[in-house]
Amino acid sequence: MRKGAYRLYSAKGTVSRYVLDLEARDLVTIDRRGQQNTIQLTALGQTAVEACLDDAQALIHPNQRQLGERLTATPQKLTSTVSPRRAEGPTTEEWITTTGTTDDDAEYVQWLTDPKASSPTKRHQRFAIPATDDSITLVDDPLDAFEDGRVAYLSHTDTETLVICQWGGPLATLGRLASALLSEKALEHILTPTRLGHQFENITDSAEDTPRIIQHGHQVGWFSDDEATYHAWRDRITTVRDQLLARLAELTNSDDTAARSDLFADLHGLVASVTQLYQAAGLNLTTTLRVPDTAALARNHKTREDFCEFLAKTVPKQSVYGIHSGYRLLFEERPAKLCRRLPYDVDPTDQLDLTMSWVIAGPTITELHEEITTTLQAELATVRKTIAEGTEDAPPLSIPVRDATTYPAIRRVLEKIAMTHDVQWTPRERQRLVRLCLRSFGPADTTRRACPYDVVESLLRALNESHHPTPADVERAAATLPPERFRLDLAPTATKLYATLLRADKPLGRSELLKRADISASSYDRRLRDVRALDRVCAVQVDGHRRWTIRATRAQQSAGTLETHQQPTTPHQVVTSHATGQMPTHSACAESKPVTTTHSMTRNSTHHCRRRHPLGDHLDGQPLDQPQPTTMDSDHSTVQASLPLHSNQRGDTQ
Repeated sequence: MRKGAYRLYSAKGTVSRYVLDLEARDLVTIDRRGQQNTIQLTALGQTAVEACLDDAQALIHPNQRQLGERLTATPQKLTSTVSPRRAEGPTTEEWITTTGTTDDDAEYVQWLTDPKASSPTKRHQRFAIPATDDSITLVDDPLDAFEDGRVAYLSHTDTETLVICQWGGPLATLGRLASALLSEKALEHILTPTRLGHQFENITDSAEDTPRIIQHGHQVGWFSDDEATYHAWRDRITTVRDQLLARLAELTNSDDTAARSDLFADLHGLVASVTQLYQAAGLNLTTTLRVPDTAALARNHKTREDFCEFLAKTVPKQSVYGIHSGYRLLFEERPAKLCRRLPYDVDPTDQLDLTMSWVIAGPTITELHEEITTTLQAELATVRKTIAEGTEDAPPLSIPVRDATTYPAIRRVLEKIAMTHDVQWTPRERQRLVRLCLRSFGPADTTRRACPYDVVESLLRALNESHHPTPADVERAAATLPPERFRLDLAPTATKLYATLLRADKPLGRSELLKRADISASSYDRRLRDVRALDRVCAVQVDGHRRWTIRATRAQQSAGTLETHQQPTTPHQVVTSHATGQMPTHSACAESKPVTTTHSMTRNSTHHCRRRHPLGDHLDGQPLDQPQPTTMDSDHSTVQASLPLHSNQRGDTQ
């Protein structure tokens, strides 16, 4: 049973005898009224799970946390040196892909981490840290497909919610996203009456006309005066959710273009509505969309077009300006909808925010950077005619498309971890750490890219051993990752040998290396030369025998020999909907009834601060060993285009 899971359906002859033993110890209760027995943790059982299972569901005896120093001595010469062991149990990637199958009672929405955790877990941080607010972030990651692609994951903290799902085509993916955001898990633990208010008073000023703000400001659908209380809204929205998912099951493989287009529109409206509530509740919402076979996606023009158009059609709909729906401000054409908007003022320096940020992960997903950007440009160019002509003022929507594998992106990851864990690395240490990560976690053919997920895992593992890990500490922690995620520039056997030496607490000879690295003698003989060439590997004499070990620090390099990490011409591209002028208050066909509100109609003072990380784009071009400027101006150009739209799979309109 996974940590945080509460129910388990037993099959004959498998877990029954263990369940009875747990019941006898008052760890679980068994409901035998149905055709299948339903098992639930007792309070004692929940306490046991929290106390005796780690984040990877490995069993830890409570006494192991209390060993005194007299019981064991450090094997290193220096007590400050710690050699982390290779992580036992499944890796994060192995764990997350083992979803179970929904045909065998696996849940469609599962917890990524314990929903009752008091602080962000390492698994949560792995997916959260590489994300950037109000952006589409691309991550090259050698991920695997889910066992059941229909499963989605949820994780949350007091200020942040993550959704992780797998690409399954435009319509199915939109359904999976809606299912996760409005799942029973989300409603019980995230969008709760405590957070939103029994009459939604916690997301608006209680002195205001709350239903009117939600209906005509946020433009939340399926929210009438009859749904002005939390429980009435929940009953209505879950009914709508179930109806749409039932239609999705019927139309997934259907050729009924009209019915599929109607379902697209309804699912887009449902997702846009619920993300407005997440944003109004002060939650940073990020969806990670996993694309296991990016090579196949890139080869097929039609599927690639569908994928890029899905992002272009979906991402802009999750936008907001203060209490106002961004989609209604910029793209809505229907007069009846336009007349139901609330009036607003436009600050010429402002722009829209996204209610949900996006991370797109796949083995070679950054190769689609240009096509994603181009398709998004075409969509953002379709703002309402009066806005495009400049006769109606509206704040612009800018969506950066970021490559998370580059030097500045990896540096941002390092800065975020340093900030959240209060690590006082010097500028020189930070520079060395970034270069170490690029060398350790990038593809075999370059040292200018790295997978940010591996960077996060290695830094967090190193922080387990030292509050101020050095580059050597981080590299030793990186050696505990699976060999296919560390030093891909080396042959697999050489990687195993190097990782074994990094983890060793003493010099090792040939026989010990063969045993620990689990390689053959012939492989050792072939690859020893490659390992010897690495600048931290050296030979020493122990009792007259040659042994191999790791230098405490990397051989000193002169400034002339250090590789310069030149950045791509476009580390990220910012796609903007339209240029703005400085026009007066917009009032065209807006609802005439005034709104007296303490919520400003501009972005900056309307909602809870949604900025996950206060690091600006100025970090991208600034050397780490130079003082950081205090301004937040970006040196990246804004890209604009006006291209025709195209239809998606089966001729549907997304």
